[in-house]
Amino acid sequence: MEIKIKRIIFLLAIFTLVAGISTSCKEEDKTMRGIALNMSKLTLDADAIEQVRFYPIPWDAPLTEGFTWKSENTEIVKVNNKGQVLGVNPGTTNITCECMGFSVTIPVTVRPLVSIQEKIRDLNAKGFWEFDDPNDPAKATIGADLIFVEDQAVISVIDGPRPGDGAVRIPMDPKKKAGNTTGTFIKCLHGFAPKGGKNVNEYTIMWDIRLPEEGPESSYYSLMSSRTLDNSQDQDICIRSNGSFGIGSLGYCDAGTLKLGKWHRVIVTMNSGVSVVYVCDGAKVKDADAASAPIDGRFSLLPGGVLFFADDDGDDSTIDVCNIAIWDRQLTEDEAKSLGAVRQIVEFEE
Repeated sequence: MEIKIKRIIFLLAIFTLVAGISTSCKEEDKTMRGIALNMSKLTLDADAIEQVRFYPIPWDAPLTEGFTWKSENTEIVKVNNKGQVLGVNPGTTNITCECMGFSVTIPVTVRPLVSIQEKIRDLNAKGFWEFDDPNDPAKATIGADLIFVEDQAVISVIDGPRPGDGAVRIPMDPKKKAGNTTGTFIKCLHGFAPKGGKNVNEYTIMWDIRLPEEGPESSYYSLMSSRTLDNSQDQDICIRSNGSFGIGSLGYCDAGTLKLGKWHRVIVTMNSGVSVVYVCDGAKVKDADAASAPIDGRFSLLPGGVLFFADDDGDDSTIDVCNIAIWDRQLTEDEAKSLGAVRQIVEFEE
């Protein structure tokens, strides 16, 4: 009996060894049998760049030669050998990736470019400011003109993200920390009637902003101060030096959401006590804590107006802005995301 058991154990060991060798031999066969992409089709806007990624089959197959990309119609789409796809003009065409005798093709559709001005009007904004007139940068496209409040520092006209785009730079007032200046900021007289209480409890604000490459002068950049019109209260929505935006009680989005030197479209949609959503560059980045935004509380707007880029004790930093828009309602998540990102100069390596 003992001899039979030993013989069975021996045979099982031999079987396991042979099976392992067979499996090992199969795993060693890494000959490439095809290629794949990380998507089966692509849709993008004109002037936008998307990355398409290439994978050999199997994924760890050795490449004995490089891979190439080509577009069937470069008047619609361009693609470089990094797999970056540039939308040129509206239409549909194909791009193909080739490597070691294998190829894969996907269709690419370029959507017509809809300007931010068209999107703003389609969503019936109640205020819109583009800062395009260097002689009158506070002039409104929709609504009342802004009021530039300048004390020890001056708001200056600068170039926007693309040729012909205007923008302004709001500096951090160095004397504000000492408490002997009202500060430098922008006052917006939105003209909204009270909604949901004695204040404006439902609204949406969009800022197209850039954090200068030099970095912040403090731990924060201010976006909005909603509780007073004389800049005597702390900022209510801000950006931290780590690139997140929000405020402590509502919560912040992820660090690194905003980058130094890049234009970003930041949107806050508010329905006090119900829903607070942050959107950046066409994507939702946080569902904030709506319970911390009660009716007529800190984050409701005064019927008289709201302050942009203001803080009561200089706990802010220099910031650039090229567009601001405001609504007297909470945009839906899809509406806010449809506003997309700031159109910038496209750098595409052909």
